[in-house]
Amino acid sequence: MTKAKGRQRYAAQRFRFAGVMLICMVLLAGCGTQPTPTPPPLEPVTLQLQWVTQAQFAGYYVALDKGWYREEGIDLTIDPGGPDLVPSDLVTAGQADFGTGLLADLVVGVQQGKPVISVAQIQQLNGLLLIAFKSSGIAGPADFAGKRVGVWLGAWEAQFDAMMAKQGLTTNDFSLVSQGFTMDPFLKGELDVASAMIYNEYYVVLESGVKAEELNIIDYANYGLDFPGDTLFTTRQTLEQKPDLCERMVRASLRGWQYAVEHPEEAADIVLKYDKSGVQTREHQLSMMNEIAKLVVLPVRPLGFTDRDSVLRTIDTLASYGVIGGPVQPEDVFTNDIWEEATKGGQ
Repeated sequence: MTKAKGRQRYAAQRFRFAGVMLICMVLLAGCGTQPTPTPPPLEPVTLQLQWVTQAQFAGYYVALDKGWYREEGIDLTIDPGGPDLVPSDLVTAGQADFGTGLLADLVVGVQQGKPVISVAQIQQLNGLLLIAFKSSGIAGPADFAGKRVGVWLGAWEAQFDAMMAKQGLTTNDFSLVSQGFTMDPFLKGELDVASAMIYNEYYVVLESGVKAEELNIIDYANYGLDFPGDTLFTTRQTLEQKPDLCERMVRASLRGWQYAVEHPEEAADIVLKYDKSGVQTREHQLSMMNEIAKLVVLPVRPLGFTDRDSVLRTIDTLASYGVIGGPVQPEDVFTNDIWEEATKGGQ
């Protein structure tokens, strides 16, 4: 063999060897790594609350903070509310995609023609109360005559209106006052009766130095008006055109609520993170979270599930006292279809 042929053969062997090594390296690399999945595109979504940033809405803030909405392809913005905002109006007008509100008030909105529908019943129970100082002599609605009664107007009236009708009272019998954010008017004696949530305003009064035994609590439940509380709702158009979005929204929200109930201290801290007002305290938010958990979780019903009988009872009660003036079917108010899809394999 000539030297030239030997060099050619040696070069060919090296080339083949290098090719085999390159193929092996590619194969090994393919076995050791997996392609990074492409994250779903983020869809901007707005959730309109009916009150300020607080543990009443802890589940949504937890899911936002943990990135669970983003995992579902949702770029969520949470807009706080207040006594002068009606979430069902804002959602109906297209200023928000989803909203929160008391079931009874959603029923009223539906009867009025608002195209809204609940997709998850977050609070199975309702924490709404009326309170009065015992020194006022006001022990129940029969004592409201000539008194100043505070109510959050716009999105919180259905239960109050039903109670007044049941007691045969009209606004001519007392002074109906639009109640604001704080309990100062009640504490200063400017209101004889005030609305309060068991998880919020009631504790605000106690934290001000008032003793529980100094108060009379007028509980709607004692008058047969113990309706379910906050729902998560959207428009019928969104439900029909974007059922997948509704499913993803409910799934992330329920995940957040489950975590908030199981980790109340962390949930309270997360809420404080998003409180732009700076007025909330950790002690108050933690006490609120513990009370909210009692309304959200019931042993007889899965988290977020809507009980049709409870909706029907709410409708019938409101109708019997003239709070709604026309027929409403439970299916006009809620659907469990989204909940069922969102919780497949998880509840």
